[in-house]
Amino acid sequence: MFDPAANDWRSWKLPGDEPQAYAVYVDERDKVWLTDFSANAIVRFDPKTQTFASFPSDRDNANVRQLNGRSGEVWGAESGTDRLVLIETETGK
Repeated sequence: MFDPAANDWRSWKLPGDEPQAYAVYVDERDKVWLTDFSANAIVRFDPKTQTFASFPSDRDNANVRQLNGRSGEVWGAESGTDRLVLIETETGK
């Protein structure tokens, strides 16, 4: 994250032993969403609280990859299961 007032960058290590971020999406509330290929999950980062929340797939070898969204929704693609998954961002489900 870049702070223009301080002209400084800040970064956070992703959770897990060997995270593999694949795609990133920032929602309308400035939450950062990403897919973690090695964790088979979609991950949310809240820069205000500096906390991560993980939403793992309920299927083995889902190969969570692409990510996009629109107001109130984040959509992830599982290439290993040939399906799309929806997280409603208002409820976190």
